[in-house]
Amino acid sequence: MDKKEYIIRQLGRTKNKRYEAYVVSRIIHLVNDFTIKFVTQQYVSRPEGRALTDLFFPQFDLHIEVDEGQHFTEHHIRADKVREADIINATGHEIIRVNATLSIEEINEQIENVVSKIKTLRCADTFIPWNIDIEFKAQTYIDRGYIDIADDVAFKTIKDACNCFGHNYNGYQRAGASHPDDEIMLWFPKLFPNGKWKNEISADEKTIVERNEDDAKATEHVTSHLRNKDKHKHKRIVFAKVKGNLGDTLYRFRGLYELDTKNSNPVKGLIWLKISDRVKTYKNDL
Repeated sequence: MDKKEYIIRQLGRTKNKRYEAYVVSRIIHLVNDFTIKFVTQQYVSRPEGRALTDLFFPQFDLHIEVDEGQHFTEHHIRADKVREADIINATGHEIIRVNATLSIEEINEQIENVVSKIKTLRCADTFIPWNIDIEFKAQTYIDRGYIDIADDVAFKTIKDACNCFGHNYNGYQRAGASHPDDEIMLWFPKLFPNGKWKNEISADEKTIVERNEDDAKATEHVTSHLRNKDKHKHKRIVFAKVKGNLGDTLYRFRGLYELDTKNSNPVKGLIWLKISDRVKTYKNDL
């Protein structure tokens, strides 16, 4: 996907909300900078479930929310305050609200303030231009030397993720792969019920539960992992299989997890606890 296709598809996601479509498209057109990435209808984790924000600029950790008429009822005002606090506490990001119930002149004035802020942030020495051609490439993160949760890293294929850790695969489809550190493996799970597996990740993404719905297989699976640490590594770098916000399949980095041997059992399943948001990448020396 090139930038033209990406931008058109992102803007197309707002077409069913007239005021949101106007505010989002006007911001993007006034910013007029293809080195700045934007995401519409961005998922954000909350303590209870997830939230969608109307417009997100990942390079600046900045969300824009468009408040239409229903947002100004007493119920929505309270709910929005809780939701906004959850997002800020979970991410540390900034949220700017645009009141779409005002006159067109007042809406445009708010938009101009948003655009001015974005352009100011763009001038910072720490700004890294968006390059869609390298965003999903393993070499980008090999050269950087690490993958960090703050960078919202995702790969289009399992082999691209694997190649960040010393592999040189042309193709790879398994759910697990080796890592240069013998205590760690790479894991590419579906963190939702799938087939006979009921895998879940907590809203704060700090805990993963892995369990087979068949009690006998669950017992065998858990017992085997707890007893045989050499065969079943107790640390996993997780790239969860997800749907991208444009409907494409991605493998999104979730962090480094370690097996909670104390609380894992056949009833609960295997409990994996996050121990790091950043992992080291490795060059292929072959």
